[in-house]
Amino acid sequence: MERLDAIVEKARQRARFRVAALRLEHPGQDEVALGRTLAGEMALRAGFAGAATGTLSLVALPLGLPAGIAASLFLEAELIFALLELYGLDTEGDQGRLKLYALWAGAGFADAAKSIGMSAGATAIDRVLRGSLPGRIIGRLNPELVKAILRRLGLGWLPRAARFWPLLGAPVGFFLERAALRTLGEATLATLDDAARARRRRADESGRSSRRNSR
Repeated sequence: MERLDAIVEKARQRARFRVAALRLEHPGQDEVALGRTLAGEMALRAGFAGAATGTLSLVALPLGLPAGIAASLFLEAELIFALLELYGLDTEGDQGRLKLYALWAGAGFADAAKSIGMSAGATAIDRVLRGSLPGRIIGRLNPELVKAILRRLGLGWLPRAARFWPLLGAPVGFFLERAALRTLGEATLATLDDAARARRRRADESGRSSRRNSR
């Protein structure tokens, strides 16, 4: 957990700089366009990192395997934090970490939420992204989400083990890591965009209701 905490904190800091640079480089683009650009750029970075650790593993597996896992965790966390920043969602503290974990766990979020008695599905995700969960639920949910993340990574690393085959480590590592990060980016972007649309609908309905009541 200490190593995961260090990875998450460094990813949070890097994400802010990356989003600021992206907005300067592409002024006027909306969140979806910027998010797709970001996911594409970081997927390429993940591919090169996968190629490097795959090559290292051919020489020294005890070094290459943990290096590959750490690199994947860092790049995935940085991408999710950056997308949260793009949509103006707070990434600080326990609430920010919970948002990261919920999006990181993906489909495993529903099972983790059920295990603490929290309703699963879009409503639960929406409450996480709005930061409206009480601290006692966050404290119980975080460990469950970490387990869900580790389960997802455990399954994901089975096909990625092909990178350690002789002579194939670098190209296999490149294509698998690039595809994995791009898929995570697309899923996260879709979730955040749906949540943003729901927030806008609620704001519009609240505005219309206020105008009717003032008449």
